[in-house]
Amino acid sequence: MKATLVLAVLACVLALAYGDLVCGTNYCKQHPCTTRVAPTSCRSPSLYRPNHAGKCACCPACVTLLGEGAACKTYSKELGETPSAVCREPLKCLTGVCTKVTPRR
Repeated sequence: MKATLVLAVLACVLALAYGDLVCGTNYCKQHPCTTRVAPTSCRSPSLYRPNHAGKCACCPACVTLLGEGAACKTYSKELGETPSAVCREPLKCLTGVCTKVTPRR
């Protein structure tokens, strides 16, 4: 049990470190976007986001904001997975559905 807990904590620390090592604070400056998206090119219901697409979410994109109950996908910005639609704040994508999450107190 103790070894399992230590391994779980170690796995969490490594996952956080991997994200920081991959993206880091200067990743976007060192890897500029090759594709440009103008803020005026986004058509409703999409909105312009300056940092959404590409690896580490460095590049601009047109993104559709989904409402509560809509189907959604979680993604990893470190892997360059950036969906064209995300849950509208403060909703979170849980089990493939945009869900209202009650904040902890």
